[in-house]
Amino acid sequence: MGEVKIRGNPVEEKTWSKIPTLIKPIPLRAQPWQKPSNPLHKLATIPENDHILTEENPNGDHNTSNEVQANIEQEMTNKFKRIVSNRHAARRSRLKKLAYIDELENELKAYERKKEVLHGQIAEQRKKHLSLEIEHHTLKFHLAAREKQRILQEGFDLTIWG
Repeated sequence: MGEVKIRGNPVEEKTWSKIPTLIKPIPLRAQPWQKPSNPLHKLATIPENDHILTEENPNGDHNTSNEVQANIEQEMTNKFKRIVSNRHAARRSRLKKLAYIDELENELKAYERKKEVLHGQIAEQRKKHLSLEIEHHTLKFHLAAREKQRILQEGFDLTIWG
């Protein structure tokens, strides 16, 4: 067992059980922002004495190593094209997402302004409704008073004539 440093602090490695499992633990890198300690495997290059192998090929295949080299170069160019294409697509996607978020924020501001206008209109309508209720009750009170006065007047007229 050796020591593993995680962010400058030595930590003992965990011993994994010998029981076979379907999921293998993923080894943690000490600092994920650093490059891995073992470099990526480099592509095979054509040896210097390749002309001996290609010129004296008894099977009649000529320039197989050149074809392999051409295939490797083609794969590399395709890979780079894919990488560049993916980067452009990712950038377009991020820009599209930002535009969508801006659009949603603008809609939100518009709805908030509309909400404020509607709240003002509601407050005005409530005031108008309250004044109409007061007027309604006042008119009912005056109507009841006139009706009472009419009844009293009829009663008074009957006693005089009757």
